[in-house]
Amino acid sequence: MIKRNKTLLVNIDWWIVIIYIFMIFFGYMNLCSVSYEKAEKQLIWIIFSFIFIFIVFLFKPIHYKYFSPLFFLFTLFLLIGVFFFGKNINGSKSWYVFGPISFQPSELSKISTSLMIARIMSQENIQKNKNTLLYIFIIVILPTLFIFFQPDPGTSIVFSSFILTLYREGLSVIFIFYLLFLVFLFVLSLNISPCILVFFLFFIFILILFLKKKTINDLLFSIFFFIIFSTFVFVSPFFYKKLLKKHHRDRINILFKNEFDKKYRENIGYNLLYSKTAIGSGKFFGKGYQKGTITKGKFVPEQHTDYIFCTVGEEWGFIGSFIIIIFYLWFISRIYFLSERQKDIFGRIFGYSVGNIFFIHIILNLGMVMGLFPTIGIVFPFFSYGGSSIWSFTVLLFIFIRLDSSDQTNLI
Repeated sequence: MIKRNKTLLVNIDWWIVIIYIFMIFFGYMNLCSVSYEKAEKQLIWIIFSFIFIFIVFLFKPIHYKYFSPLFFLFTLFLLIGVFFFGKNINGSKSWYVFGPISFQPSELSKISTSLMIARIMSQENIQKNKNTLLYIFIIVILPTLFIFFQPDPGTSIVFSSFILTLYREGLSVIFIFYLLFLVFLFVLSLNISPCILVFFLFFIFILILFLKKKTINDLLFSIFFFIIFSTFVFVSPFFYKKLLKKHHRDRINILFKNEFDKKYRENIGYNLLYSKTAIGSGKFFGKGYQKGTITKGKFVPEQHTDYIFCTVGEEWGFIGSFIIIIFYLWFISRIYFLSERQKDIFGRIFGYSVGNIFFIHIILNLGMVMGLFPTIGIVFPFFSYGGSSIWSFTVLLFIFIRLDSSDQTNLI
């Protein structure tokens, strides 16, 4: 047993562990600038994170593979239960509250969904068995819908990262194109008449027919997608108004407006205005640690969570922000590298899911604080305040590190 543990420790990729510790430490430092009270609580969550790392290494890789269906069902029950027993915080019923401790089950579902996808895809070849796509779709869409209806649209978008995992495993790039095209149509449908958009779709449909010869099956397939896209254009504005709450709609609408305008700067544009101001005021070298005037003045709402990167931009400037982004790119590329060298398919697929979840969190959060993406509650990994997020990111990462360390010695 002792020899086995020593072997595991030797085979741990310590580079990725060092980056993790650096991110945790630097994130904690920045949180101290925003709020000492929040930082004290965050320190408790960080200590618990190290305890969870120890627990993760108690389990063998085979346990994660074979118990993933039970874990997935457990998280689905938690997501359903939050509608009945959860507490409404900031307009979303996404939390279980037990005294001073609050827990967000959607964070846990990222782990369980990653494990479940890895289990199914390690048993079935996506290129040979097309039914696998249907199973994967059901596994991804169930937690996504439950989270979206809480409503927590930000976390639900994170589940789109699994498409990148499927692409690595053989999914045609055309499916990614369809998804991006649907997002494009959704944005247009909020600002352009659906009739005009359907005419635009019909024009594209006719153009494709003239440019490329098609069989009857291809023609029927094109007609099917034309109907799907046209229906989507008409129903998008309805769902946008009925399912999303006003503050969610406001955060999307401000992207099409000028937050510096007097009409918006004191209401829906307030967050974005001061977020950009804080980042821009840091200039090249920053104002210095704990010398950020906008941070100290608490002008940016939720700066300890979604907008924590404003503190980095203001106090550490362009140089500090650039270094953090480089470290994260190194961190994610390291995960991809370790995933690619896995002998076990389960470990490879899970690793890519982990990397993609981190990737989409970072891209969307940076886009959010800079006004390139609406404010939808996407946290910055290891920097944003919160026990649920730092625990889920830590467990997600170290399950993969556990799989990787065993994969090098073929220990099950």
